Amino acid sequence: MTTIASPSETKLYLNAFDKTIQYEGVMKTIDEDFWTSDIVPILYPLWDSDKDKLEVFVQYKNGTAKMNKTKYSRNQKTGVYKWVSYQFDLSPFMPDEINDLNRRLIEKFTEYRVGQENDLERALAASFSRSAIINWTKVTLIRNFLLMDSDWTQLGDAPLTAEQKTDWITYRQKLRDIPADQKTIPANQVVFPVTPPKHALMNDSLDYLSDLTHFYTIPQSIYSKFSTRIVNYLALAIGTTKIDEMPVVKISRPNSSIEPNAASKTLDDILKMIDEGDFGE
Repeated sequence: MTTIASPSETKLYLNAFDKTIQYEGVMKTIDEDFWTSDIVPILYPLWDSDKDKLEVFVQYKNGTAKMNKTKYSRNQKTGVYKWVSYQFDLSPFMPDEINDLNRRLIEKFTEYRVGQENDLERALAASFSRSAIINWTKVTLIRNFLLMDSDWTQLGDAPLTAEQKTDWITYRQKLRDIPADQKTIPANQVVFPVTPPKHALMNDSLDYLSDLTHFYTIPQSIYSKFSTRIVNYLALAIGTTKIDEMPVVKISRPNSSIEPNAASKTLDDILKMIDEGDFGE
């Protein structure tokens, strides 16, 4: 199949064979039921038919569009029929017709994406609210957030003295070492380093992170502050994919046409991994 999508210029990309739609950097694999009930009526019979099937539709950011199809054609020499891929000529169509196709696909993509992500967020939130248990998934994600929140300290123009910057480097390394150093103990007993500013307020005259008092376990109050952030992070970050080497964020779901109820099974697996502390390493 001819590649007609330029990642840096593409606004909307539809692959009818894979049942995937990418819009402004976000790609979804559409489940069979939604594709049949909501996408097919947009495509059939003007853009997709039994003997002239749509392969790819691309709407570029500059307003132009291209389409690939595959036609069931007879080889004049051999007499054999086979599917032949070709670039479909859109010039006979009015701009309004192509814009209408683009608009309707975007509307359905948005509907599918919002519904899917809301379902996942609700399920994740329910899973976390059912249990106050601190597991290794939660520990690892909180560790990741603390690293992200201290990234600014590593910038060249960070307003820190050389000594303060050294302490922040030590703090971040301790965070990174948590899985390796403490994996053998229960998650609710894992200790986190206090931040350099917190240590400065302690005024204990001890070298930073040289004493047990410079570490703390995660109380439920701290976990509660992170719970919403964890849910949002998981809902956005579960799975990644690429279109023509362009990374995009998506919610991973297998094709339900391959395995019935596979999407819900995937969500069940995710929630099980969260409960068992196996996600987010």
